Amino acid sequence: MVKYLLIFMPSVIKIWFYRLMGVKIGKGSYIGFSLIDARDLILGEYVYIGHFNILWRLNKLELASGSRVTLFNWITGGREGSFFLGRNSSISFGHFMEASSDIRIGNNCIIAGRYSQFFSHGITPYDLDDRRPIHIGDWCYIGSAVRFLPGTSVSDHTFVGMGSVVTKVISEKYVLVAGCPATVKKEIPKEAVFFNRRYLHQPHHLNLYKG
Repeated sequence: MVKYLLIFMPSVIKIWFYRLMGVKIGKGSYIGFSLIDARDLILGEYVYIGHFNILWRLNKLELASGSRVTLFNWITGGREGSFFLGRNSSISFGHFMEASSDIRIGNNCIIAGRYSQFFSHGITPYDLDDRRPIHIGDWCYIGSAVRFLPGTSVSDHTFVGMGSVVTKVISEKYVLVAGCPATVKKEIPKEAVFFNRRYLHQPHHLNLYKG
């Protein structure tokens, strides 16, 4: 019942209650009008959770320092899986992430655009309860309306093109992957401007935040 009442409280009061309940929340964090339900909740410093997100029935929810969950995202775990968002990474608008197995997004990543779907649970002809984790490496850009299947991953420094369907483990680094199923289309130079920053700056980062 408390988690529902907390939805409508101002961020400062909400964080005060969470800390009173033993939740680890770093300085400078903000929680908007969102529903949060996780057995184990950890928020780093300067984490931003915007309005109208549902972070629901997760075994563990950890948002590292500087990370951002913007608006209208739904992350659910069926009490089985965990969700981790790395330092300075962001999830934009209206994405769905089914974390019955673990979903891990690395540091300095962008889940961009809208309507991407991450499914760590499904049914196959040989397994009626197929649960496998999804992993996104560091410094990745995931375009709009991308689909990830159970057990899939992309490695560090990867761009995934809009509308792609990732069906396997992609281990190559500094690449653009796209298509259905997603495959490596070309290499990206290591000198590309997206990768050559000390950290990924988010709109809510204050001047005193150092990444």
